[in-house]
Amino acid sequence: MRAVLSAALLFALTALTLILLRPLMPVDETRYLAAAWEMRIGGSPWVPHLNGALYGHKPPLLFWLINLVWALGSVAAFPARLVAPAFAVASVVLTGLLARRLWPDQPARAGAAALILAVSPVWLVFGSTTMFDAMLTCATLLAMLALWSAARRPRRSAFVALGAAVAFGVYAKGPVILLHVLPAALAMPLWAGPGRPSGRAWAKGLALALLAALLLVGLWLVPALMGGGAEYRTEVLWRQSGGRMVASFAHRKPWWFFLALLPPMAWPFGWTVPGLAALHPRRLWADPGARLAALWAAGAFVAFSLISGKQAHYLLPEMPALALLLAGGLPARRWRRRDLWLALPLVAALAGFGAAAAGLIPALVRLGDPLPVWSLALGAACLLAGIAGFGRLRSAPVALAALPLALVIGLHLALGPLLFARHDMTALGRAVAPFDARGIAVTDGSYHAQLNFAGRLRNPVARLAGPQAVETWRQAHPGGLLLDQTGLPVPGMRAVAALPYRGGTYTLHRSQEVAP
Repeated sequence: MRAVLSAALLFALTALTLILLRPLMPVDETRYLAAAWEMRIGGSPWVPHLNGALYGHKPPLLFWLINLVWALGSVAAFPARLVAPAFAVASVVLTGLLARRLWPDQPARAGAAALILAVSPVWLVFGSTTMFDAMLTCATLLAMLALWSAARRPRRSAFVALGAAVAFGVYAKGPVILLHVLPAALAMPLWAGPGRPSGRAWAKGLALALLAALLLVGLWLVPALMGGGAEYRTEVLWRQSGGRMVASFAHRKPWWFFLALLPPMAWPFGWTVPGLAALHPRRLWADPGARLAALWAAGAFVAFSLISGKQAHYLLPEMPALALLLAGGLPARRWRRRDLWLALPLVAALAGFGAAAAGLIPALVRLGDPLPVWSLALGAACLLAGIAGFGRLRSAPVALAALPLALVIGLHLALGPLLFARHDMTALGRAVAPFDARGIAVTDGSYHAQLNFAGRLRNPVARLAGPQAVETWRQAHPGGLLLDQTGLPVPGMRAVAALPYRGGTYTLHRSQEVAP
């Protein structure tokens, strides 16, 4: 397990570096810390709230854990940002452990699978972010360990462990855990091999697992549904599960969205000849372990492709399955010059840095925030170091791992100043905080509480639609602060400051009677 722990440590250090190189990113990370903040300042521990309203989009586990970290220290963004990545570190370890269980006669495969997952660019980016998907991945891995154990020895304890893992997934992100686990569970006769449980015994075991999951989830869901009222029941039981599957109200993408993401998800190990060979159908069906990983990945891939709402991180729980499969096809020889095409993403990034330095990227020109030469130079140096490591390191897997590490860190080094200038809510939070009691409002309907934690606000931010709503609010809050992104004059108010926000600017307005 030394190689597995080394891979986990490598990911942990890289994730910590990425957290330090970028701010708390709106709208997701700022929104989730805002929900945790409202829970801390007096909101219900059972029913999350966001900007004063019920927040049924996500279960409360992440918010509970963030508040636990805050209770042990101070209320700050940095310790809260370590919670979700801790589950990503645990997932790297669990991937190695699952590989040991699936292929006990191939001990080196455990370290290889952990390394492939730890350096995957998709895993590095989303695993280091304050989101729910690393927690969901951890729950999925625990469920797969329980499924494998139950298929080998169908004991009651294995099915109870499966139910506990499913309940953990529900607490992490909701019923979506079933899309990641059920396909493999129902397909047991296809992957379990000789000596597998009978269909009747397996059905009884899955029923026991479902009962255990319902009992554990009920410890939170019953008081939450009772306290949240009809609106929360509709949100949790239908809109955030069935509503997203039948006709998504957010993140609609075409059916081939995840198919197009497969190449970047598999880079770089899946771009090699041994990696491609490991994904050949004959290899995927060669043994029970490979069949389990393949059915786990394929089941979720098909299910999420059929659902209208899609995001790149929705398949994060299948990244360990891909790593397990690719670990069966590690390259053994050192890389040669002809293999440098594997570094094409780094070469493309270098070209992008050059275009940015020359002012040839229109989006950056329109922002008016050109990337400084020093950050582009740091990013380029990191990319070149990755290419050099790829060519000089003796171990082929380690040399290949240098490419994604250099790409992700290099991009963060280069883009860091722009991210902090346009996405860091610290300055805006300080600007609005003194007006918390007098009233704060925004005119954009897409406000996602990105200022609530940054300003440690204790009152909701009003969302106004139309001039009449603005005038009504101005008269009711003569000492308040209005934030507007249109850049147009606001009748009866005077612009007192302007601060950048993502691709635009927040102009801060106060009533003409009180504005300096």
